[in-house]
Amino acid sequence: MSLNRLDLGNSGIQATPLGFGCATLSRASDPAQRSRLLQAAYDAGIRHFDVAPMYGLGRAEPELGSFTRRHRSDVTIATKFGIRPTLAARGLAYAQRPVRRAFESKPTIRDQARTHAAAPSRLLYDKSGYDVGGARRSLHRSLRTLKTDYVDLLLLHDPHPGSVRSEEVSSFLEDARAAGLIRSWGIAGAPETTIEVAQSFAWVPVLQLQDDVFVRSLRHAPVGSAFITFGVISRALGRIVQHVRADESTRFRWESIIGADCGDPDTTSSFLLRSALQANSSGVVLFGATRLSHIGTAVVALEKHLSPASDKSDIGSFMSLVNAELCGPTAAERRGI
Repeated sequence: MSLNRLDLGNSGIQATPLGFGCATLSRASDPAQRSRLLQAAYDAGIRHFDVAPMYGLGRAEPELGSFTRRHRSDVTIATKFGIRPTLAARGLAYAQRPVRRAFESKPTIRDQARTHAAAPSRLLYDKSGYDVGGARRSLHRSLRTLKTDYVDLLLLHDPHPGSVRSEEVSSFLEDARAAGLIRSWGIAGAPETTIEVAQSFAWVPVLQLQDDVFVRSLRHAPVGSAFITFGVISRALGRIVQHVRADESTRFRWESIIGADCGDPDTTSSFLLRSALQANSSGVVLFGATRLSHIGTAVVALEKHLSPASDKSDIGSFMSLVNAELCGPTAAERRGI
């Protein structure tokens, strides 16, 4: 299967509207399962793959590289610089499989680990690589681990204002582009800080921003850049499903208006993806998957979005309910408390 490609702004890159994000790939504990997920995304027509040195504690880049070298001329690869796993993290990466199996058998341990995950992050990740030297080292390291001569897109990874000397870094990135090591570059991260950092550059070809039906970061993004959005499902999904499942009357009302059961996570995921594709119709929407069925759900959502014969009134109804019931004033505010 093949999906139509779009021009990613003036970057010179043509990418599929859906991109596969590798940030959650390591949640599939079996390397064979991770390879199957990548293959399933490719078989579904997805040709844009997003990765970073820190993903999977350093394992995501080499695993993606082993897969994409068989399809290199047919895919676009985005990777990043600025954050890298420490030696401790790289050592821990090889213990992921037994650790994840333990988590799967002991949900309580898994939940406690997630609660305290932020505490040791400084032991696992080094966030000091935003200068030219760090960018150069990271790029050449990524080229080796991805087993490629070039990357299509190199992104500053979640920089904070003041952490980047924009003129020096942009000059290096343009030199790397002229040398054929990258095809384009940009900045990726949380909306507010990413947009603030972008404003210190004369121009940023691509902005990769966290976005969902509650954030809507593209409304505040500067003009002139191409956009890639991520996180369009993760945070919004649980909030909407929980709201719809709160009582049967809410669930019935939503289903009668939309024509679909948004108490079902797969159904709501599809609506969230379609909304994201509508909001970023000229860019790329990233999604991650740990189950093969999730890839199928994403591609069906794209087909509905692109089909001129598809009735899109349901997505309008979905957004109207989200805006009215989850984005409006709280119950306490309505009571004047």
